[in-house]
Amino acid sequence: MNPFTESMFVLFAILTIGAWIGQWSWRGISLGTAGVLFAALVFGHFGLSIPKEVMDFGLILFVYSVGLTAGPSFFRTFRRRGMQFVVLAIVIVGSGALLTALAAYLLKLSPALAAGLYTGAMTCTPALASVLDSLHRIAPDEAALASVGYGVAYPFSMISIVLIIQFLPTLLKRPVKIEEGQWLAEKEVESPGLVAHQFRITNPNCDGRTVAEVNPRRLAHVNLSRVKHGDRVFAATPETVLYLGDIVMAVGSADELDKMTLLLGERTDERMDVNAEVLSVDVEVMDESLTGKTLAHMRVWEQFTVVITRIRRQGLEIVPHGRVTLEMGDGIRVVGEKSAVESFVARAQGSPRRASETSMTAYLFGLLIGVLIGLIPVPVGEGVTVKLGMAGGVFLTSLLIGHFGRIGPFRLYVPPAAKNLTRELGLMLFLAGAGTNAGAHLVDVLQDQGWVLLVAGASITLLSALAGLIVMMKVYKLNLLSAMGSLTAAMTNPPALASANNQTETDLPSIAYASTYPVALIFKILLAQALVELLGRLL
Repeated sequence: MNPFTESMFVLFAILTIGAWIGQWSWRGISLGTAGVLFAALVFGHFGLSIPKEVMDFGLILFVYSVGLTAGPSFFRTFRRRGMQFVVLAIVIVGSGALLTALAAYLLKLSPALAAGLYTGAMTCTPALASVLDSLHRIAPDEAALASVGYGVAYPFSMISIVLIIQFLPTLLKRPVKIEEGQWLAEKEVESPGLVAHQFRITNPNCDGRTVAEVNPRRLAHVNLSRVKHGDRVFAATPETVLYLGDIVMAVGSADELDKMTLLLGERTDERMDVNAEVLSVDVEVMDESLTGKTLAHMRVWEQFTVVITRIRRQGLEIVPHGRVTLEMGDGIRVVGEKSAVESFVARAQGSPRRASETSMTAYLFGLLIGVLIGLIPVPVGEGVTVKLGMAGGVFLTSLLIGHFGRIGPFRLYVPPAAKNLTRELGLMLFLAGAGTNAGAHLVDVLQDQGWVLLVAGASITLLSALAGLIVMMKVYKLNLLSAMGSLTAAMTNPPALASANNQTETDLPSIAYASTYPVALIFKILLAQALVELLGRLL
């Protein structure tokens, strides 16, 4: 068996056994994807390994899919609670640095060994890379000690945070379902969904005027979707004339609909069953020719003789108006004559294959940009430069792409199933590589350095996590799922994020992870290098 074939056999053996272990359940708790890590530790202990390129490729795929998923909600969440996530990152990362300095003083550790211990306890490979870069310039003979410290602390940190996240709801007696319900209720208040109400035209100023002339946007952000005149119900178009006694259906948020009594007239519960010739249909926009243009520019009624009454995007409902732009994957509700609606639905759906296809040019271009950004050295003074690393650059790029939905002229659409597959497969590849690397050196390092060094690394990890949890729960009173995501980001621990995501149907852990990760990553890179400099002068 040639080396490449052997590596591939080992890789898929680890993935298969790890996935099987991850399915084991005890009292409803399972390891999920993190089971690959434990399988990889055993394989690594017996001298089997995975190419580093496979591990790096997996990490890049994982953070890219997380960023694309969290991007649409990241900026909205960060604007509302951004400072909280910055403070949490600084508390956890800063606590780790202070504890490392204390351990170095008490145990008489060399600056290189202490800095490596810090990067391992924080599970931050980019920070280790920055430490090695500094050491190669100022003390090349001690660079190996940083790797030793990293190797001692890294396995425990990765495994312990995964287990903490897995058991945190039980330890804090805060069921995940209750936390989900509370967050969904808060989300509903912040971004209320759209509802439909009927109004009877009693305002004489509306009599004989068209919907376009009445223009409800003067007072409220709502859309008129249907009109009942006598016994006939039909779609409300801009040219539809309203008369006293007509019943109209308006769609909007509850607060906005309350304003309609001033414009149209009294609320009514009179039924407005659509007749056989009028359809109201929900459809997903998959035709690229309908995207990237405002509704005003598209002139939907004039071009298609249908009315768009609702738009659903990334879990939010948007009131259609002239400045709104349709995006690939939007869910819209259209109302109109049967033949017109059927024609528009066929146009919007495009080719049946489109719903399952990824925009590969945009997808790969985003990865390319992210990798390049991660390789750019950033000067921070006194001849010191730092890099985000490929994973950090790809993650930041994916947040922006996820938010804007495009890269210049290229629009990006990734089906949910493709995002899930990429995230899970990428994480499993990363865990296979990280686990075999850690398993290969763990026993040897413990024998050489003793258990004291392991205890020091474990203390840095656990006490830093505890400090962060205290601030999250006692000071900011974060939702448990948000706290889990923020903790995994501050510890830059993708397996722990996977553990959090496996416990919930919401994206809240990923959103919190995305909000905390950039700050935590940058501070860890800076503090790891600062430890080398400061401890070198103090010890």
